[in-house]
Amino acid sequence: MALNYNAITALTRKKHVPKLVDNFFNSHPLLVLLKKRDKGYSPFEGHSIVEPLMYGELNNVGSYGAYDTTNYDQSTPITAAEFAVKHLVAPITLSFPEEVQNHGSDVKVLDLLDAKYQVAEETLMKKFSTQLYGDGTGNSGKDITGLGACVAASGTYGNISPVDFAGWVAQVDSNSGQARPLNTRMMRRMFLSSSDGPDKPDLIITTDKIWNRYAEMAEGKLQLSTNSKMLADLGFQVLEFMGVPIVADKDCTAGTMFFLNTKYLKLRYSPIANFKATPVRPADTYIGIKQEILWSGNLTCSNRRRQGKITDIDETGY
Repeated sequence: MALNYNAITALTRKKHVPKLVDNFFNSHPLLVLLKKRDKGYSPFEGHSIVEPLMYGELNNVGSYGAYDTTNYDQSTPITAAEFAVKHLVAPITLSFPEEVQNHGSDVKVLDLLDAKYQVAEETLMKKFSTQLYGDGTGNSGKDITGLGACVAASGTYGNISPVDFAGWVAQVDSNSGQARPLNTRMMRRMFLSSSDGPDKPDLIITTDKIWNRYAEMAEGKLQLSTNSKMLADLGFQVLEFMGVPIVADKDCTAGTMFFLNTKYLKLRYSPIANFKATPVRPADTYIGIKQEILWSGNLTCSNRRRQGKITDIDETGY
C-alpha cells in the first residue's frame, strides 16, 4: 500500500511536534526560564521584531505641596530595538528505496519515521543551542542573534548603536585574551555590576570545565533555591552563586561565564512558523517524500546593562 501523505502529516502534527516542543524547552536552561516567565516566549507580528526599551527616568517625578504646579514630562524615556526575523528548518526525508525495504509493514514504516523525526528533533535542538551563543553572523547572517551579540561591551545590537545610546552595552570582564583562573571575587564583581538592587541576574551559564572548577570552590557550601531545584529536576547539573543557579552547557562559549537577567530576554516567534510541520509531499530532487519542521523568530533583549559575562577564564586542568 502506498504511503498516505495526509495521514503522515496528521501524525506529525499530533504526535511528533508536541513532543518536540516539550523537549525543546527542557533542553536548555535559558529556554526553561524563558518559557516559565510571562511573555518570555511570545509571538510577534510584522516583518521585524520590535522590543520597547526603558532607558532612563522621568524628569518631573518628585515631592509636591498643596497647589504646586505639576510639570508634565513630554519626553518619556522609551525607545525601541528592532531585530531581524531568523529562520530554522529541520528537513525530514524518506526515500522510495527505504519505503520499499519496509513495504508491507506499517509498524516498520512508522518506526523508521519515528527514528527520522527523533534525529530531526535532536539536530534542531543542537543547532538552536549553538546559535543561542552566537552573534547572528553565522551562515551569512541567517543564524539567531544570540548572546554573543547581546552580551557585549560594544557593537550595534537591535539596530541601536552604543554611540547613540550610551547605556546600550552589557557588563563584560575580559582579560585581553589572556586566560586567568576563576575566583569568587570576579564573580561577585560581575554579579553586582549586572545588578540594580533587587534587579539582578537569575541565571548563570558556563562551560563544563568552569562549572567543575566552581564546584570545587563551593563544595559543601550550597543549598538549592526554587529555580535551581526546578532545573535540577529537569536533569541539569546545578550549583548556586548568591542564590542564583549556575548551569553547565556544552555549547557555551569557551572560557566564558554568562550572568543573565531573563527579565529582559525574550524568545519571540512567528505564530505561523512556531515549529510548524509542513505537509508531506513528493520530493523534488530524488524519488521519495519530504517534510520540514519550521521555526521563525529571534532572541531579543530590552536591557543590555543587566546582562554580563566574564571571559578569558582558564579551563586547563578541568
